[in-house]
Amino acid sequence: MPFPNHPGKHLGEAFVTPDAHNEYHRRQTEDAEAVDPPAAVVLCYSRRLMAYLTETYDGAHVDHYYGDLYVFDENDGRVGVLGGFGIGAPTTAMLMDELVADGVETFLSVGMAGSLDETIELGEFVVCDRAIRDEGTSHHYVESARFAHASESLTEATERLLTDRAASYHVGPSWTIDAIYRETVAEVERYAEEGVLTVEMEAAAVFAVAEARSVEVGSMFVVSDYLGTGDWEPKFHEVESDLQRLGDTATDLLASYVG
Repeated sequence: MPFPNHPGKHLGEAFVTPDAHNEYHRRQTEDAEAVDPPAAVVLCYSRRLMAYLTETYDGAHVDHYYGDLYVFDENDGRVGVLGGFGIGAPTTAMLMDELVADGVETFLSVGMAGSLDETIELGEFVVCDRAIRDEGTSHHYVESARFAHASESLTEATERLLTDRAASYHVGPSWTIDAIYRETVAEVERYAEEGVLTVEMEAAAVFAVAEARSVEVGSMFVVSDYLGTGDWEPKFHEVESDLQRLGDTATDLLASYVG
């Protein structure tokens, strides 16, 4: 059986469109104060990071998306953050589609990731330039392949900013998978041997949606746990300040990138 079940479906016409969905939501919130969507959006999966960004930066909420879109006052409202919608590829892809339909042109996906490389120090950033498509969502947007890729220009801009700030970071591939409790020992060993740096749940889908919709996308992580030849080592409680630093870096990067 092919995957997706209908061959070539990524080329087919969609029955329900993001434009139609956005129009419905606008009708439901027509009495709310209108705020234009920004040109660039940070995709945020951590509730703690979302709370930090909305408490640290002045801005305004946009009410008619699932989750919370918060548009920063700085840079004339050209940068915002989307959070409060949970984790995983399907919802992220849906929201990207809706934001693209409303004019968003650039995305930066940020959060925590498990490391397959024990040489990466806790608190260092990982810039994801490509992701193994071991989830379902990406295959409905672009033709199936092993990898989905970040936008080259935004990835290069990310590296320049981190280098200018003397930040410690790594660049490389991630393994995107839907099933967090089905990351098997054999897979971890295989991908670690291949030089895959991290495992997470969104990057491949984010990259595929951006390719399908002709917008730009990048991704950065902070290592939160280690998967390798030894026991699982969770370090989520130790990266709070690093996660905040990641959020600050992401907003600065998009502000400089979109002008």
